[in-house]
Amino acid sequence: MNKNIKTWQHVLFALGVSLCLAGALLMIHGNIFGERTTGLAVVTGILGIGLVSAYTTKPTLKNTTKQCAPIQKDGGSHD
Repeated sequence: MNKNIKTWQHVLFALGVSLCLAGALLMIHGNIFGERTTGLAVVTGILGIGLVSAYTTKPTLKNTTKQCAPIQKDGGSHD
């Protein structure tokens, strides 16, 4: 099961890089699909960046709770 997850992460990364490159190509050669393809190029690039960011591993809640400061028992008010 873990191997399948890693495979899908690599597929998402490759798809994201491909979309980013396609958006850059549309920005450079905008007249491929006619006039005014800037909006399509921007949306394609943003989707590609989103897929690339989905490839990275995110910290779990268990790991982030160790980095938090301890809670004060008196409510935090210092008069």
